[in-house]
Amino acid sequence: MIDLVLDTLKKYENLESYEHYRKQEKLIEEIFQENSKNDNEKSILLKVCVLDSFYSTNLRMRGIYEVSKHILSLNIDKDLKEKNINVIEKIANFKDTKGKQCFLYSFASKYCFHHDQENYVIYDKFVQKSLIHFFAEERFCDFEITGETLKKYENLIKVIESFRSFYKLDDFNNRQIDHFLWLYGKDEEERNKRNKNKQKA
Repeated sequence: MIDLVLDTLKKYENLESYEHYRKQEKLIEEIFQENSKNDNEKSILLKVCVLDSFYSTNLRMRGIYEVSKHILSLNIDKDLKEKNINVIEKIANFKDTKGKQCFLYSFASKYCFHHDQENYVIYDKFVQKSLIHFFAEERFCDFEITGETLKKYENLIKVIESFRSFYKLDDFNNRQIDHFLWLYGKDEEERNKRNKNKQKA
């Protein structure tokens, strides 16, 4: 597994096709460092806009300005300082411009992760796909891993910790683990699509 992680990270760092991801990531990190507080509308709106643009979180459908106001109302700086994982659900539970209750889970995880990469992790469909795939190969966790269980942030944290421990990946930080899970899941989806197309041909 260590070799697979190293090879995948090398692919992310060196392939030209991922250059725009690397540049976007660097810019996001700079913006979050320069706007580390969440006590004013302007700085929150900037962070929300840049995450929505680069990560395609589809907040435009929900109302980017409304999401920003929602985060401002939560006073999350204390939660982030105390490394409180419940802040993910606070941000994720949002009522959109049409009054519909939404759960912006992936966005909330990305927002908190970019404030504190040591204590938060990112959830997205590719991370989920990878974790379920590796669990099916070797049950590295003491409870069943499904899409539903990973939608609870405390479970996601435990699963990634178990994944890191089981495969002896403690030398890799959260950003590197995220890169690996994201890219492996992305490649797996593309492989499955190619196989389906071959079967149809």
